[in-house]
Amino acid sequence: VLALALAAALAAPAAPAGAQAGAIGVGALDVRSDDPTAITFSARVSAPAGLAGATLIYEVLNPKAGAVGGRGDAGGAPGPEADVSYTLETRSAQRYIPVGSRFRYRWEFTGADGATHVTAEQEHLFLDGRYAWASKRDGEVSVYYYGGAEGRAERVLAAAHAALADTERLLQTETPYPVRVVVWASEDDGELAMRPRSAAFDALVSTGGQRVAPDLLFVFAATDDIVRHEAAHIVTAIAGDGPFTRIPSWLDEGTAVHMQRSRRPYDDAIAFAIAADRTRRLRHMESPPGTPGEVDVFYGQSWSTVAYLIGEYGEQRFADLYRAVRQGANIDGALEQVYGFDQDGLYNRWRESEGLDPIAYAPRAEPTAAPQAEATRAPLALPTTVAARGGGDDAGGGT
Repeated sequence: VLALALAAALAAPAAPAGAQAGAIGVGALDVRSDDPTAITFSARVSAPAGLAGATLIYEVLNPKAGAVGGRGDAGGAPGPEADVSYTLETRSAQRYIPVGSRFRYRWEFTGADGATHVTAEQEHLFLDGRYAWASKRDGEVSVYYYGGAEGRAERVLAAAHAALADTERLLQTETPYPVRVVVWASEDDGELAMRPRSAAFDALVSTGGQRVAPDLLFVFAATDDIVRHEAAHIVTAIAGDGPFTRIPSWLDEGTAVHMQRSRRPYDDAIAFAIAADRTRRLRHMESPPGTPGEVDVFYGQSWSTVAYLIGEYGEQRFADLYRAVRQGANIDGALEQVYGFDQDGLYNRWRESEGLDPIAYAPRAEPTAAPQAEATRAPLALPTTVAARGGGDDAGGGT
């Protein structure tokens, strides 16, 4: 009898790894976000021999940069049943994942006896858990809102659609992916969702809206101009940012302000700067200003320069300028290619159009190094400015 039993045991096929008798079972999967600073992924797991480890594998979907993600260790548990969880910080000095981001994730579990289990891939839309969100969709644009503000959501939806279409026509391009707009009732309601900034900047500048990802907008003051401005940024990035080159801030912001219906308070700010001859060289406006007091003039001069290019040379050449940057030219090379002058030449032509004298430039040394690949840009560069706090109630502008 013993010989027969031994023979039967030897003849039986070996159990494959991860398919032992103590199979792992997974109950309800859950994702919770109490506020915009963190997301907690959790699962109920049964593992008869105990759980040796649980790992969350996640990706944040991005239509331009591809999926960017990581993994988190949720640890193990000795008993046959356990609740496991992993909390991902979304707003810190090391990481900023904006509300409205789309996640793809799965869990990988390993039992103490070697059994394994991988859950099916799940998707999750990250929203601010302090509010009960609803949504409206029209074509490729979705708006998320709370507090029964359906009328506000419909206005935002209409303004976003119109601005996308108008900017696409101007820049001769199309938006190849859906766009999401997250609408808060006020800047205070959404402050915790913004990318961390300096206290001094927050104290002096009001934020009406932000483009926080290629396909994602925040709106805090739901005026048509703020929505139009932020939606324009979706298209400017598509039209002008290439693998190794990007449009300068003056061109990006100037185009977005150009797509607004009203340009106050920026037209007032640039009119004052022109009268005092305190405008800035475009070469000093390739990046956003670092101090609140410069913001309105920066936006105003950026818009005035864009309006000059379009008014003087036409929309076709303006679209060609974007295309040249996307195809690899830096901004000076693109301007030379399309218009025959660089940023300094454009600045002097614009100054003369505004009644100012041109300025003399020292010869500019051209860089000789080959262009280097640019690191991934942070989702947020400069907050949209409504106006300096206490400076009026006309809204406009954006990142």
